[in-house]
Amino acid sequence: MATMTVTGSELVVALSGSEKVAGVHGDIRVPLSAVRDVAVVDDPVTGVRGLRAPGLAVPGRTKIGTWRRQGGRTFVVARRGTPAVRVTLEGAGYTELMVGDTDAQALADRVRAAAGLPEPAAEERVTFPSGDLTLGGTLALPPAGAGGAGPHPVALVITGSGPLDRDANHRSMRIGTSRDLAHALARAGVASFRYDKRGVGESQGDYLAAGLHDNVDDARAALDWLRSRPEIDPSAVFVIGHSEGAVITTALAAEPTADLAGIVLLAGMAKTGEETLTWQTRQIAGDLPAPVRLVLRVLRTDVIAKQAEAVSRIKATTTDVAWIQGRKTNARWTREFIAFDPAPHLRALRVPVLAVTGANDVQVDPADLETIAALVDGDVTTVLVPGVSHLLRREGEGDGGLRGYKQQVRRPTDPEVLALVTDWITGRLLPADL
Repeated sequence: MATMTVTGSELVVALSGSEKVAGVHGDIRVPLSAVRDVAVVDDPVTGVRGLRAPGLAVPGRTKIGTWRRQGGRTFVVARRGTPAVRVTLEGAGYTELMVGDTDAQALADRVRAAAGLPEPAAEERVTFPSGDLTLGGTLALPPAGAGGAGPHPVALVITGSGPLDRDANHRSMRIGTSRDLAHALARAGVASFRYDKRGVGESQGDYLAAGLHDNVDDARAALDWLRSRPEIDPSAVFVIGHSEGAVITTALAAEPTADLAGIVLLAGMAKTGEETLTWQTRQIAGDLPAPVRLVLRVLRTDVIAKQAEAVSRIKATTTDVAWIQGRKTNARWTREFIAFDPAPHLRALRVPVLAVTGANDVQVDPADLETIAALVDGDVTTVLVPGVSHLLRREGEGDGGLRGYKQQVRRPTDPEVLALVTDWITGRLLPADL
């Protein structure tokens, strides 16, 4: 079976003869400087997503070779019943290496130390109730050297829109923003909790049937569960929301019983949902590739008019799910999002607020930061981050706008954004809290 070793300044994956044939690949060498993260995967055979190209797969038993997905490539040598070490890379051809090892944790520790990475958060996969449903999530505690014995200050991390798991990953795009935030917080001595949306990952329910207010209910249930944990300081609870998560955070924090130490709105909107969709459509229409714009002109198709038509049709629906323009749509969520006005909630906030938006965001108007600052009556900090997109990534040459998302997700969440969040939260804690 393949072995992963550290040799000098390189990480080496040595394949057996049969693995080279099955994977259509030779041994792999990458510089340790390219290693961005190391983790243990208990079930690597089912944990690999994407299309095999090229390689060998025996369903449920073995995966050897290259798996490609939007935004990355993973080289895998994994067998059922054997855990694997997953190494996340940047600038090394592959975005991930996943290699099985019977003592995967010890190997992961060696690779992490050789790459000079900080000690990881102590993560626990858990479940919690929300109404009649059971949802799955991950509680991340600071490593021993960063957070002391506890109880710890904590941040609930809420993902953006779409069927996203606890790490903010979609089945076709691994965004990973929530996971990056959780690990940055752990290094700063702050615990965190992130969870799968309804009908995603380990959470019960139906994603398409869930409304925006259901998602607020789930976030409230997560907070209640979090405060019950002995490792958590219930007087130092923050909420961080990205995109839709910022909408949920705003609604949750405005409730009189929220009792939060502060909130962070990442790409948060100040317009109504309908106004935001209209603004978003105008940005995206201008970002379409030239050939597509040409076809639309030939067909006399007005993208903005089509979007307005779709919104009008959704408003007329009464079911949870509806077919709109040939697509099965989460109609109730969309109706509730269109009607949502963050302004009264922002006015009602009585907790410290950090609002951060990328200057290159094409899904939420960066100018909304000024409105947030004007509406919040109290401690509010707004930051416009130059060169950063809605995905909280730094845009590179030629990968701006929606078209660049699949390139952007190959890079980690922008370090400046992570530092803004962690510094702001730790700056509002008493020395005894850390």
